Amino acid sequence: MASQYADEIPTNYFELTEQLIHSTFEKIIMIATERRDQLLVKLFDIKQDYLNKENTRKKQVSDLKKLIQQLMETSIQQNEVVKFQEEQMRQTRAEIHKYENETPIPIPSLNTEGLNSLIEQLEKLGSIQVIAVAYRNKTEPIRRIGKYGSMGGELKYPRGLSLDGDKIYIAHANNDRIQIFSTEALHNEWVFISDLISSAVFKFSKTNFKFIKSAKEGVSVPGGLTTDTNGEVLVADWYFNRIAVFSLNLEFIREIGKDRLKSPVDVKIHDNIIFVADNNKINNIHIFSKSGDLLKSFIKLENGRENIFMCFDLYNNIIISDFLVNSINIFTKDGQLIHKIECNNPTGIIVNNNFDIICASYSDDVIYIY
Repeated sequence: MASQYADEIPTNYFELTEQLIHSTFEKIIMIATERRDQLLVKLFDIKQDYLNKENTRKKQVSDLKKLIQQLMETSIQQNEVVKFQEEQMRQTRAEIHKYENETPIPIPSLNTEGLNSLIEQLEKLGSIQVIAVAYRNKTEPIRRIGKYGSMGGELKYPRGLSLDGDKIYIAHANNDRIQIFSTEALHNEWVFISDLISSAVFKFSKTNFKFIKSAKEGVSVPGGLTTDTNGEVLVADWYFNRIAVFSLNLEFIREIGKDRLKSPVDVKIHDNIIFVADNNKINNIHIFSKSGDLLKSFIKLENGRENIFMCFDLYNNIIISDFLVNSINIFTKDGQLIHKIECNNPTGIIVNNNFDIICASYSDDVIYIY
């Protein structure tokens, strides 16, 4: 009788169990990858839950095997006792089957590839948490630059910002020195400025700000602009619903996004792709390839869609100033909102390597630093 029950348990039971667990973990890698950021946030809790369930399962299996061993060692010959033992064995096998075939837990496998994936995801989660904390602590400005006026250090409706080391370039509207310049872009040798009122793009020397050249053909009501390492100047053309591309000599080359954009306000080149802030009612941020192909449209601002400026931090997060709803919004590169800061009519915006947000307040006539 004891030999009969011993044959019910495979001699390689633990090896089969281990293979089953590893096989299950390999399938979970695909699920964990698709869940991405949702899995990252829950990863630690899931792992702890898994360990608790695993300990419970091992204890259950151990207790059940002890029970089987006790039944096998029993030498009672009465038929009723034998039937009782057989029922106990049936229930025991059902319990073992239940725990062995439990619903897979979404955690990466423990092979080398799985461990590397787990480490990479944990590091990414740590970065997201650090960045989230860095931004969520920002509620009020820690510093203000400027006041209303036309004298040195005074501003009139600041709009565009650019950062060059520790220098901040500010474009004014309604200032006696610079008239309605919407934004600036810095090159190694030159400063490019778009002028809303005159519908032109200007080129100045960076060393002495001497005027070099202007271009009016190919652009109407220009907004934000940026320069490319390939020697091109990209301008958000609000009126013609496109991005106008010029050479460094301000010769019109081509257009991007025609018939796909609706009154674009700002343009940036980041990670060798083109980001456009647009007044489109469906999605406000569009991503184009350098050749002009639309790759993605995302981030729908609730009530804004006018005078939207943007910039990027070291971790590719997107910082957007929303003029109409008086807010600065920080999104992940996938469009997940991290934090929102209240600011009166924000326009131009930049962020330094310390995650300090520098924003122009159009109505307050100051530059805020958060």
